[in-house]
Amino acid sequence: MHNQGPMNIDKLAEQKMGIAKLVGLGDEYVGDALKMVERNITPIIRIWRPEFSGKPLDAELERQFRSYLQAGLKWFEFYNEPNLYVEWPPGANFDPLNIGGVIAPLIENWLTWAEMVISYGAYPGFISLSEAGGGWENTTTWINQLLLYLFDNHHNRFVDILANGFWLATHPYVLNHFYQEMPGGGPLSARPPEMQNAFEPGWHFEYPYDPISQASDPGRSVWGGTPLAPLGDVHGLIGSGLAFMERLQEMFGVGAVPVIGTEGGLWPLPDRNSVKQLDIRYPGFTWESHAHATVAMFDWISHSAPPWMFGVALWKWDHYYDASGGGPMPAEGLLQNSNFIPKQVPPIPAVGDYVLDFDEGPAPPVRVVIEIPGPGPVHGQPEFHFMVLAPGIDKEWFFDIARVYWDRFKPTLMTVYDFINFLPKSSSLAVTVITTPDMVDLMNKQIAVRWPNIYMDLIVANTPNEVEDLLNSRVAAGRRFG
Repeated sequence: MHNQGPMNIDKLAEQKMGIAKLVGLGDEYVGDALKMVERNITPIIRIWRPEFSGKPLDAELERQFRSYLQAGLKWFEFYNEPNLYVEWPPGANFDPLNIGGVIAPLIENWLTWAEMVISYGAYPGFISLSEAGGGWENTTTWINQLLLYLFDNHHNRFVDILANGFWLATHPYVLNHFYQEMPGGGPLSARPPEMQNAFEPGWHFEYPYDPISQASDPGRSVWGGTPLAPLGDVHGLIGSGLAFMERLQEMFGVGAVPVIGTEGGLWPLPDRNSVKQLDIRYPGFTWESHAHATVAMFDWISHSAPPWMFGVALWKWDHYYDASGGGPMPAEGLLQNSNFIPKQVPPIPAVGDYVLDFDEGPAPPVRVVIEIPGPGPVHGQPEFHFMVLAPGIDKEWFFDIARVYWDRFKPTLMTVYDFINFLPKSSSLAVTVITTPDMVDLMNKQIAVRWPNIYMDLIVANTPNEVEDLLNSRVAAGRRFG
């Protein structure tokens, strides 16, 4: 459960809550957090600051975090949903492709904070993202940008954090992306809300990989690849966790790390006279059925979710239990009368081999075989041609000296590389890189090593005149590549 001010700890225990998210203005919840630990409830702590994205850990904020750390508490978060503009100071250049102004300060400040948390034997949560689709807020774009920056600039430092208590904070607002099969109706059948029963089988919370999603948009994944979801779809219980986990495996050799939804649940919450059905492919949920689906969601996490999915803190206390916020909801009584199902989590290395799986029961720890992301090999002429400028080479300067080449061959100018991941395996790509000699190794590591199927075309020069001469000689010879 996510707090709205102080929470009744006895009520949390009666409801069999295992996680309590505490957002405070400072260290006012140290006492409550310690009482929760005594009741076998795990507190997760974040200290709130308005419009805080990109700001550093100042002296007062550090003192407040240390109050919790010195008390022996373990689970912490720092930033909150920086992929939403409202979480940034006014006037911020809010764009995930703005590496220096957006991505770099987030990661640099988070690393400093995470290492402080680890120094106390506690666990730093990674930067939580809102589950958003499209535009500058798109979740998968932010996942890529944050992890690419870590890969390029702090690989070994980040691996040390991964191996020392790192966990992922997600915000799975599930919407109505779940259903329960009709008895005997098969995987594509869905009970209407009034027939849903938390204590009967047939529940699906694996969106976007459930049968209804795949039947309506074959191949839909957290990363996209379909016309209806080109940028991916993480709007489900495990979507963001799965996307993060796949990238962490590909880039840092992660086995698995804990994923906790530090706010979320079935959303938007219904009132007594409404049906919430944002996605018409799935049944909606009502005031009464919301309770059954919420209990079923927790049960599904325990027995069917991937072993790394630890739980969800419902948003939020006043909505569920306090009349001033619209509660109490029927979920209160049903949770109190349901059986507690402990989640059996096998030992999984944080950095090591493990297969991603969300079938019932954990998969054996075997070597993970991950398909190389991005395009396939080049046979003959590549289908796509990107031109990349190494760090320090100005885009405006490029058009001054490369206009003739660009007019002749029309390459796509790129300043970031993660778009290569979105090219289908059936396509092929050549990347022309303009670089100075001192940046050749870095560009090979960032592009050729990461996507070995592409054709890497290097233009290495010390001065603009050298670059211009090389490009013009290609145009004169009718030769796109060197």
